[in-house]
Amino acid sequence: FLTHRSAESVVYALGPREGHSSPLAGSLKPACPALVFGSDGFRLNDTHESAVRRVISDLGSDKKARLLIAGYAPPDLPQDHARALSERRAQAVRQRLIELGLDAAKIQTVGFGNDFSPSGPSSGVVVIYRQ
Repeated sequence: FLTHRSAESVVYALGPREGHSSPLAGSLKPACPALVFGSDGFRLNDTHESAVRRVISDLGSDKKARLLIAGYAPPDLPQDHARALSERRAQAVRQRLIELGLDAAKIQTVGFGNDFSPSGPSSGVVVIYRQ
C-alpha cells in the first residue's frame, strides 16, 4: 500500500510479504530493461515477449529466485486510472511468466500508478525486479 506524507512526497510502504522484499530495500535488482508500454495499453508486444523469455532463461534452475513486478503509469492520467492501468500491466507480465513455466507463488505484483518515489520511473513502464 502507499502512504502519502504530502502531495510532493510519496513513501511506498510495501513491506515484506511471502518472501518478497520492498523495492526500496535495495536487495532487488532489475531482471531486464524496463518494459515500455504505449498510452493506455497493457498487452505485451514482441519486445516484451523477448524480455520476459530472457528473464525465464536467466533464472534457469534457481529455485529460490523470486520476482517483484512493479507497474507505473504516465503522470498525465487520473490517479485511480493510473493505478489500475499499472496493475493491469504488471499482471499481464506476471501471467506471461506463469504461462512460460514460472511458479506463480514466486511472483508478486504491485501497481504504483503515477505516484512515483524519488527514484521511481516516471512513465508507462513495468520493471521486473529479481530478489
